[in-house]
Amino acid sequence: MAADEGIETIVATPHVLRGRWRTAPPAELEARLDELRSRVGDTPRLLLGSEYFFAHDIADTLNAGHSIVPLAGGRYVLVELAANAVPPLIEQPFYRAQLDGWSIILAHPERNQVLQSKSDLLVSLIRLGVKVQVTAGSITGAFGREAQRAAIDWLRRGYVHFVATDAHSVSKRPPLAREARERVAELCGETVAEALFTDNPLCVINDVSLAWEPEVPYSTAAPGILARIRGLFSK
Repeated sequence: MAADEGIETIVATPHVLRGRWRTAPPAELEARLDELRSRVGDTPRLLLGSEYFFAHDIADTLNAGHSIVPLAGGRYVLVELAANAVPPLIEQPFYRAQLDGWSIILAHPERNQVLQSKSDLLVSLIRLGVKVQVTAGSITGAFGREAQRAAIDWLRRGYVHFVATDAHSVSKRPPLAREARERVAELCGETVAEALFTDNPLCVINDVSLAWEPEVPYSTAAPGILARIRGLFSK
């Protein structure tokens, strides 16, 4: 199904979530992936990663190397948040992880109820160096109107670095990408669509800096009182 959608590479990202699911060690995951490769063949190419449910000790967990598997074995790490909250002081753990050389990719923030209404918070994370990955199904409306609204708004504003399927099976969250890519090309142009679906993902797989980095404003909010005072003096 993924191949029919034009997908050439799949990075498998099993959840890493304490206390709810057993986290298999990387060696076991590699063995499972090797078995899958033997069944699938060379197309799509199958690589290993993980999706880490955020905790404030992410930097220590990454450096320990026991549970979080970076995407394609490089320095990019996929991190998700709960659907209804953004943890306090989230910037510090992300900053520390980046000081250690990791690159954080935030998974499906458009499905987070807080970030849907607080784009400024997302912008502050982007300016910190965090990359944004939007789910293809959010763009096409599969995750509801609010997720779709946020995804399209952020695409237009240039807040998105990747679009991914977040596929779970052939029935629930299937690996569909073609319709979302066409929509992104309509909204933002073919160059941006190619960057989000092909060029930037290839950079993650090759563990290099992104080929395309959107520029984000310092803030999307109205100027605060101090900014207005500075503006008066500048006049």
